[in-house]
Amino acid sequence: MSIAGGLDIHRKQITFDYLDTATGEVQRGQITPADRAHLAAWLARRFRGGQDADFALEGCTGWRYAAGELAAAGVGAHAGEPADTAALRGLKKHARTDRTDSRHLRQVLADGRLPECWIPPCHVLECRALLELYHDLRTGHTQWLQRIHAVLFHQGARRLDDGLRTTDGLAALRAIAAEQLSPAGQAQVATALDMLAALDGHLDTVRRALLDAARHLTGARVLTARLYRSPRWR
Repeated sequence: MSIAGGLDIHRKQITFDYLDTATGEVQRGQITPADRAHLAAWLARRFRGGQDADFALEGCTGWRYAAGELAAAGVGAHAGEPADTAALRGLKKHARTDRTDSRHLRQVLADGRLPECWIPPCHVLECRALLELYHDLRTGHTQWLQRIHAVLFHQGARRLDDGLRTTDGLAALRAIAAEQLSPAGQAQVATALDMLAALDGHLDTVRRALLDAARHLTGARVLTARLYRSPRWR
């Protein structure tokens, strides 16, 4: 590579440090604000000549758009595993700054020591984002269920044994709330049920989107066949 650099990405700014290996010249500075448009404009100004350039960045929040803009500009993007990249600093204790972080990334990339992570293609990143959303929705769903059981226990109401996935279970909960909970407790349960209904709707939508995406992914089809002994999708 003729240019090796590092990008330290934060919400307010991106700090860059890159070396022209042919001339030995080092360029440092910041891109503000830290968004896709300003990064793209900076890349167009600095690397419009099609230089052989590569940049390292840590695989933390924000790496996705940065890697995408680097690739679009014809610049090599290299995502470093955050913990392993930091460990390469060694045992010496130095005050960390954005400038030292970007320089460190540039140095380990130029030395061939960057603990690099695979950067998936866009459609895989989209599937990952949907999976993260599904996980967050499922976590929220569980938390609202736990709140209902906590309210019942906190106010000494009868334990709900039937669950909330059946009509009988929901009817039993409403009866318990009306007969054994205070007005505030009833409001808590009613709010939790509304939230669960909304989450169920979003979970169904995201699940359908994930299944549709998986039908077009070879890896997902192979994994499903191995796990369930059938290539068919439900």
